[in-house]
This record gives sequence, structure tokens and C-alpha cells, in this order.
Amino acid sequence: MIPGTSVLANKLGLTTSAELRDAENDLLEARVAELRASPLIVRQTFDAAHLCGLHRQLFQDVYEWAGQLRKVGISRNGESFVPPSNIMQPLSHFAQRIAESNRLADVTEAGLAAEIAYLYDYANYAHPFREGNGRTQREFFDQLLACSGRGLAWDTIDMKRLHEACHQARKEVDSDLGLLEQLFADLLTDDPAY
Repeated sequence: MIPGTSVLANKLGLTTSAELRDAENDLLEARVAELRASPLIVRQTFDAAHLCGLHRQLFQDVYEWAGQLRKVGISRNGESFVPPSNIMQPLSHFAQRIAESNRLADVTEAGLAAEIAYLYDYANYAHPFREGNGRTQREFFDQLLACSGRGLAWDTIDMKRLHEACHQARKEVDSDLGLLEQLFADLLTDDPAY
């Protein structure tokens, strides 16, 4: 954090949340376009290294630590994410499950939304980066689904709905992947982003 503020230290020298958010969005848009034009900029291994590579690609203009696993504990809206020393545990399970499903190609259409919800929840719980987890996950899942000719229509979803579904999945009591599964069922398309 920049001393005396709640703003993350950044390469741009910005000291307000609004300035940083706007700059992040503009720079990210350019880096996503670059990634979509040349997807192999980041090696598609569908594991923690892949997530780190995507994060580095997307946030390299903003943060010195882009692509590095977080070293601090974080929570949002009363939800704690996995402690930094344990980040690799859920990410290893996440990667193993993706590999076992042949990058989701072996998952039936009927089970696909549930599997995506399960994996997305695992990645979200790991929350491997200090900032930019959701945006990195969206690109990761776009690349993953493209392996089997599918995609997610992220532009059709209200982000508040995504956050509510993630919150419901992460609740310590009465957690439920149902909202997240329904969200992915609504987003699935035969039009891959990559």
C-alpha cells in the first residue's frame, strides 16, 4: 500500500483508487487485445504457472508484482481467502482436475456448468494475487473452454450477479455452488474467445 492511503503501490504513481481503477482498466484492455491476438504469449499449461503468466501479461504495466503469488493474507466483504502459505494447495487440485478432464473436453454438456463452477470456486478461494484475480480468472477460463470449442459470454452478465454467486459459494455456513453453476449455464456458448 502507498503509505497513508488504501491504494496499492503501483508503477504509475497513482494515489487514488479511482485513478488506479481507470488506469488499470485502460491498460488491461490493451493487454487483453494483445493476448487475444497472440494467445501463446502465455504458455497454456492450465495450472498455477498459467495463471501467473496471465496475471503478468494483464497487469505488467501497473504492478511490480504482476504474476507473483501474493505474500499477504486478504479478505473481501468478510470473506477470507486461503493464507499465502497454502495458495498452492487449492491451485494444485484445480490443475489436477483440469488435467483429468482433458481440459474439460471429457466433461459432458450436462455437467459442464457444474464443473466450471467447481473450478472457478477453487481458483477464487485460492485468490492467488493481491489484485486482479477475477480478471485473470476470466481470461484463464476463456482459454480453457476454447480448447473444446466453447466459450463464456462474460459481456452478458451483471458482475454483481457473479460476485453474489461467488459469495454464496464461499460462505462458511450453507455454502452452495448452485448460483455459480446457474450463472455459468447462462454464460456458456459455442463461440470461444480464443
